Amino acid sequence: MDPTYLFYAISGLWLLIITILLIRTMVHYNSLTSNVSKKDLVTALNHLISVSSQNTDDIKSVSEKFLKETVENRKHLQRLGFRRYNPFTDTGGDQSFSAAFLDDNGDGLMISSLHSRENTRLYAKQVEKGQVTSQALSKEEQEVIKEALK
Repeated sequence: MDPTYLFYAISGLWLLIITILLIRTMVHYNSLTSNVSKKDLVTALNHLISVSSQNTDDIKSVSEKFLKETVENRKHLQRLGFRRYNPFTDTGGDQSFSAAFLDDNGDGLMISSLHSRENTRLYAKQVEKGQVTSQALSKEEQEVIKEALK
């Protein structure tokens, strides 16, 4: 094999490797300076630092809003307890019910409907921290509150 051909082959391979590296470097440089009016490296780096600082501020703001929404969400009615039952012996079927609607703190309301042959009565009771202090609760209403607090 002629040494001249070997030299040309090695030089061609070397030129190909250098060309690929130069193209990769130019692509990275162009992507780095794409959002900058002055196409130098210092301006591009300063731009990236300012964008990074803005992103940090935005992340902090979103985190604060998320924490506030999480705290507010605890006040929404999100726990439900429900039970149908028959409180009277003279009626058939489970026509009466009790339902508790509570937030994450155990605050909310209890609605009970008692159905008899003559009429239907509807009661609402305020629940605070899983307890009703102003009125007595039936066994079914206590079970419904326990179910809602699970």
